[in-house]
Amino acid sequence: MSLEEFESIQKWISEVASLKRAIISGRRKSYSPKYERIDIRPVKIKEKLLLQFVYHDGKQDLTKNFAPSELDIPALLNEGYANILIDRVDETLTIRITKQGALQIHRAKSSTFNEVEVDHDRKKERALPISDEVFKALGIASSSGELIPRQADKYRQVDDFLRIIDGSLDQLTEREISVVDLGCGNAYLTFAVHRYLSIKGKDVRVVGVDNKPESRARNTKIAQELGISNQIEFVASDIAKYPVTKTTLVIALHACDTATDDALAWAVKSEAKVILVSPCCHHDLNKRIAPAGHEWEPLFRNGIVKERFADLLTDSLRAELLRIHGYKADIVEFVSIDHTPRNLMIRASYSGISADRRNYERLCEQWSINPYLATLLA
Repeated sequence: MSLEEFESIQKWISEVASLKRAIISGRRKSYSPKYERIDIRPVKIKEKLLLQFVYHDGKQDLTKNFAPSELDIPALLNEGYANILIDRVDETLTIRITKQGALQIHRAKSSTFNEVEVDHDRKKERALPISDEVFKALGIASSSGELIPRQADKYRQVDDFLRIIDGSLDQLTEREISVVDLGCGNAYLTFAVHRYLSIKGKDVRVVGVDNKPESRARNTKIAQELGISNQIEFVASDIAKYPVTKTTLVIALHACDTATDDALAWAVKSEAKVILVSPCCHHDLNKRIAPAGHEWEPLFRNGIVKERFADLLTDSLRAELLRIHGYKADIVEFVSIDHTPRNLMIRASYSGISADRRNYERLCEQWSINPYLATLLA
């Protein structure tokens, strides 16, 4: 990239008054950036407009605030990131940095989505209203029950997840329901699911599993504040090491890479009636995929195409394995891509009817792979 191109990207991001959000992600060939993804958004702190950077490394998030004058976007991009999305009030820029360092820029007129959505939020009936005490305790709503603007995407994400759970209630016929949230993080979804199913008349017992002890401490404190610590428990454990117990509903939101496979394997072994898992990054298969025939070679000349293909192949094989193990499974979009690029969900309900293995085996043979989930379920 030229100095002029670096300066343009710096300018597009640092103009806080015009920026809605920016996302830096992906990696160029032969580079290993420290973080998988960086989310950038304007925030107002003590009457000053700053830029909030949230760094995701797949294990924990790090948040830092910067004045526009403190930014050094060129240094960040030199770490080897491949994709930049810059959503501004007047336009949206999608930037791809090739392995040679060239910039491919696509410009599109910015939609009025954000403005329309605000008005829409006032009218649309949500699965759980923003004024619910759960959202106040989680910091998604203010003490007066108003949506905190920077939490809007999180609120919509939780709302859309709850709507999918609502569509699965016909499989959750028992009054007593056990729920396990694998990789629960800050437990936004864990608490919301408990609240929603309780409102639906269910006697709910929930366990949130996360490998960070600090998450367990934080979430346990919130459960105590809400007076539900006898109904919801948090455990510090890796998903793969958490003991399997019979469970009604298993959920997992954005478990990174093979942690999604750990969650799916745990769910199958727990004889879960319903499984709702939204995958995150897909590095495992992307590194191992090898087409059996030369006719597929053009597919892998572009890293972004290979990455997206590996994502879709990974989730398709996961769904097929669930079918083989007696589940009716499909892959759905559970939230708009405007709110998160990781917007697919593997949705499964137990039917007891096992699918034929031949389609799955042919697919594995075609791409010379043995999915990680298959080894967990062997």
